[in-house]
Parts: sequence; C-alpha cells; structure tokens
Amino acid sequence: MKMKRYTISKETRTRCRIFHVSQADMHQFQSISLELFHYLLEIKSIDFTIYFRVDDEMIEFIDAASFSHQLVHQIIAARNRDYHNVDICVAQKDFKRFEALISDVREKKIDLLLRRDPLLDAQVIRSFVNLSRASQMMVRGGLSPVVAAQAREAAGVLVNNLMECEVAVGTLSRMVRADPTLYDHSASVAMLSGVIARTMLGRSREDSVLITQGGLYHDVGKTCVPHSLLNKPGRFTPDEYERMKSHTTLGYEEICRAIDQGSVIDRNVARVALEHHEKFNGLGYPFGRKGRAEEQEDGIHLFSRVVSIADVYSALLMKRVYKEAYDARDALKIMQDSAADYDPIIFRNFEKNVQKTLVRFEALEKKQPNGKIIIVDPGIGTRIRKTSA
Repeated sequence: MKMKRYTISKETRTRCRIFHVSQADMHQFQSISLELFHYLLEIKSIDFTIYFRVDDEMIEFIDAASFSHQLVHQIIAARNRDYHNVDICVAQKDFKRFEALISDVREKKIDLLLRRDPLLDAQVIRSFVNLSRASQMMVRGGLSPVVAAQAREAAGVLVNNLMECEVAVGTLSRMVRADPTLYDHSASVAMLSGVIARTMLGRSREDSVLITQGGLYHDVGKTCVPHSLLNKPGRFTPDEYERMKSHTTLGYEEICRAIDQGSVIDRNVARVALEHHEKFNGLGYPFGRKGRAEEQEDGIHLFSRVVSIADVYSALLMKRVYKEAYDARDALKIMQDSAADYDPIIFRNFEKNVQKTLVRFEALEKKQPNGKIIIVDPGIGTRIRKTSA
C-alpha cells in the first residue's frame, strides 16, 4: 500500500504556531493514542495544548482558547488516513493533566453506565478499566519494563478477583452495546481470556495470569500497521491483507525485543501475539499451525488457543467502520458456524458458559419491575424508559 505524506495547509500555517523539533527534543512530548484522543469530544474545555506533529514540525494545533470539537475532528480525520508522518502529542509537563481529564471523563461515563443498566456488574467494569489502563500504556509507551510491570499487575488483580464467569461475560457483552466508547478490545480480550482460563478450564493462577497478559499483548503488532488500514471500510487488496497479517509477526518481534531489553514478560505471551490468528483446523496465519502444541510439533500453544476465542468474540461485539456490532447471541452463532477454527474442548466450555450467560441475563431483564429501566441523564434528571410490555 502506497503511503501518503501529510502536508501542512496554508490555513494551518497562518493560524498556528509551528516550530521545528529534533529527534533529541521529542522526549519533551508524549504521544496520545487515537482512542484516548476521542475522549476530548466529551469535554468542553482544556487547560493545556494539543500538538500535531508532521515530520519534524510541531504544530500548536489546539490550545485552551481555541479548543473546539471541530478542531478535534480535524485531527482525528488526519490521523485516520494513510499518513505515516503524523502524530498527536502533548507536552510531557502537561501529560498528567491530560490523563486526569481523560480519567474524569471515563469515570463519569462509567458511573452513568452503571446507573443506566442495573444488570451491569461494577466489579467487572472496574477490573476492565484497570486492564484498559495497562493496554493504553502499551500503545503510548511501548513495552518498557514499567509498562510490562503494569500489565502483569493488572492481570494478577483480575485473576485474584475473578467473579462468576456469567457475570463477567454478560457485563462485557452489554457494556459494548451500551457505550462503545468505553470499550477497549485488548482489555476485553484479556478479561475474557482470564475468565476462560481460570473459571471455565480450571487452569492454575500462574497460567491464568499469563493467559490474561497474552490477551493484553495479543494485538501489540497493530501499532506498526497504519490506522488507515486498520480502519479501512472496504475489502483489503491482497497486498493490504498481507500487511494486516504482519501484525502477528511484528507483535512477536516487538515483545521478544522488549524481553531482551529487560522487560519481564513470559516468552509464551509473545507466542500468543504470533499465534492468535492460527486456527485449530490449520487454516489460519501466519504459519498455518493446527491442533495442540502439546500433542504435535506444529501445534498451537494452549495460551494462544484460549486468546483466539476471546479475540473473535470480542471483535464480533464491536462496531467497526467495516462491520456492524453483533449482539452476544448472534456473535456466538457466528462462532458456532466456524467451530472447526477453535480447540473443541475450550470452545465447548466457552459456548456452554456464554449460553448460560444469555439465559441468565434474559431472565434478569424480565424481572425488571414493570419492564422498566431507570435512566439518569445529567442535567435532566430521572426518567423512565419502558423496555417491555
């Protein structure tokens, strides 16, 4: 795929202060992931400056006085296109203020979500947010020893506090439908993987923590794939598909490099990044491995077989530019139709527990008084929406 270079417009050069920044000076700025940057659409003002880097020029694109959602959308549009020479930044000295603002937005959204839907479990949501913080650290900070320690801690906290698997799976499934902006795919895959390992398969705490970490790290290679390709609405060309598939080997290499540089990450976590698109029937990529690694030389590792199921289920629940979101029942049906892709023992356990979850939550919905759910809208007050006859 031919990559384009972003060119700063005359209008931007007239409106904004622009200055040269050397590679040595880049440590003064902190990159911001597009996922976190979207949260600025939820607020009315900022007390810091948003920079948009183009090659070695830094643009003071949005400051406190000029903040508007229109300017935020302009950066999002540019970052989503196939430009490889751009980045969103804040000054290092302002990063804690940016983090505090994003954290405040997230907390308000979570609080509203829990009030809107009484069937969501607060502990599951809080554990998910903890994993999401670790996921976002990987996006913005690479795989440093500090990031690896945060990921390990978040995985350990999840496994130590695991709730009933139906509660976890059901809450995650409902959360993505209720507020997609809160959803973090890698955090979801990590939580689902931990639940599958510990409560559905009865794996040890140590294995469950590593499998949860495998879920967090599984897509780290996508940081090396252009946003325009990740968000392409149509079909991939053959070259684009090969580029997309490379995120498995790129992620594996990135994790191995971090391990060699001192990050405490288990080698099998790197293997998950490499194998999470392999299929039990041998029709996956990048190597076409099949079966179980414990039974044959070209088999797929247990950790990867767990994460692959969590990855597909989570992806089906999400709305993307190239697909609609599926509800939990439809997502499970799609996976059942492709059951040969997955380890049959793990998938049977997963399938059985998701079906129990659906039955449980449907029964709880019917018990809502008069078929009504209380919705609290800030600034409006409480109103009642009838959801069933």
